[in-house]
Amino acid sequence: MDLRSSQATEQIRSRLPLRELVGRYVALKPAGKGRWKGLCPFHQEKTPSFHVDENKGFFHCFGCKAGGDLFKFMELIEGIDFRQALERLAHETGVELPASRPEGSKKELLEVIKLAQDYFRKSLQGGPLQYLENRGLKPESIERFGLGYAPQSRDGLLRHLQAAGVGPEEGLAAGVLAEREGRFFDRFRNRITFPLHDPLGRTVAFTARALTPEEQPKYLNSPETALFKKSLLLYGLPQARHALRDKKRAVVVEGLFDVIALHQLGFEETVGVLGSSLSSEQAHLLRRHEVAELYLAFDADEAGRKATLQSLGLEIVRSFLVYAVLLEGGKDPGDLLLAEDGLLQFKEFLQKALPEVEFRFQSASENQDLKTPAGKRAVLEALAPRMISSEPFDPVVERLKALVVGRLGLEARALEDFLASGKKVRSDKSSSIAFSRPDLLEKRLLLELDLIAQILSVPEDELATWVEYVEDHTWPPEGSLLAEFASMAKTEKSSQRIIAHFERRGEGSKLLELLVMGPGRPLSELQSSMERSMARLREIYLMERLERLKAQLHTEADNNILREIHEVQRAIEAERRVYKR
Repeated sequence: MDLRSSQATEQIRSRLPLRELVGRYVALKPAGKGRWKGLCPFHQEKTPSFHVDENKGFFHCFGCKAGGDLFKFMELIEGIDFRQALERLAHETGVELPASRPEGSKKELLEVIKLAQDYFRKSLQGGPLQYLENRGLKPESIERFGLGYAPQSRDGLLRHLQAAGVGPEEGLAAGVLAEREGRFFDRFRNRITFPLHDPLGRTVAFTARALTPEEQPKYLNSPETALFKKSLLLYGLPQARHALRDKKRAVVVEGLFDVIALHQLGFEETVGVLGSSLSSEQAHLLRRHEVAELYLAFDADEAGRKATLQSLGLEIVRSFLVYAVLLEGGKDPGDLLLAEDGLLQFKEFLQKALPEVEFRFQSASENQDLKTPAGKRAVLEALAPRMISSEPFDPVVERLKALVVGRLGLEARALEDFLASGKKVRSDKSSSIAFSRPDLLEKRLLLELDLIAQILSVPEDELATWVEYVEDHTWPPEGSLLAEFASMAKTEKSSQRIIAHFERRGEGSKLLELLVMGPGRPLSELQSSMERSMARLREIYLMERLERLKAQLHTEADNNILREIHEVQRAIEAERRVYKR
């Protein structure tokens, strides 16, 4: 079930006005009928740029561009995900949520895991504690991250849980016990334990490190449970939360010791992936904490470089400025705790971090002779996928192209020809996006967003009628934002859920800005405004068509193409007369 579009979310909205929720965190003052403003809680400002539209149920900051509905505000202000925000607001408003898993199982698992954590913490003494201290960890760091020790005994934790009234099946479900041939035993033995936390700071699983080289694997994780999925969590996030918001940057590492070491050195904006690279869900967590810059400090070996490139391949990473931190001499951040100048060394690593385009080029050109045609072609083929983008706002593409042209000594036209030769030829029906100039794509996107905002300002029971009207009068091309909106609005009747969809896509901030700033017009004036907007948008669609025809004329001289070009030019002039009168 999609909880974002469930009856429960509508009940919560009806019982808890957005203004009331926001007012608990922000001092709001009237700013017009049904509108309020105040200082944004998500960034430092002296002049209020944070607005709440009570009637539309949205908030938007014109400074940092944060925006959304009731649930989005709770996500951002508390640093939690949608499900957690939903559960918290449902509890407050007395709304019963549909069960997505057996009722009560979450609570029971948390209690079992808490008992296990207490057992591990009390067991950390003697040799295991000395091991951590020898690696440079201070008592405060050990306490802050809740490190513990799982004794060698096969049933120490099993007996501890039984004494607390917890059966072995419950320990197995929580991932702290294992079972073989009907016999239960402790999953972790003779290992340092690292508690893993969800965004609310609750312990939901463990990673355990072997104390001897003979013990394999080196790290052993809890199995995934109803509470724990490693791709959804970041190690150290609860401890890093305030630093992430203050510094607007995140240092992302692989090792758990690395996270603790960098926190101890003063880099409290450090978090750790629980896999081989950053996942899109983990990147979303960082974006929710207002992170603008990502410093990927993975290992310096081939696996680390691969992890960095995999992380850079995520669509969500394009929301950040990304840098690759190159650790010299095969070091990892954990080694710096034992160095006299560890703090200064890592500061230098951060200062020398390569921007994404530099790192991509360096990785692609390694072991290639850039003076030879074969070497240049190998680099081009490695970088081509990142230089071809359908996004109108993708600064990395242009920077990477400029770097390639300069470093390989190519003509810009030659690079474009190479990239064009590798593109799949699409049907004329969907080619309007692929062959449009960047300036036309940007104008089209802004005009489509403006028109969508106007449509969303009508009463919801009239939404379908207006969508059909606009679709009939603009004929948006396949693959365009307006076409996607029209398709979605035919089945989705909630304006808030439509906006939430575009927010996840990336256009939500601009759409919310247009909605909040848009004047509340009567329908008669709204129709007139829409007519002008549609004329401007039809003009852009025609100009894109004109560009394609001109390109076609270069390859095949045809009087029919010339005739069509003249017709399109006349149609463009006609549209201009509509919106200028």
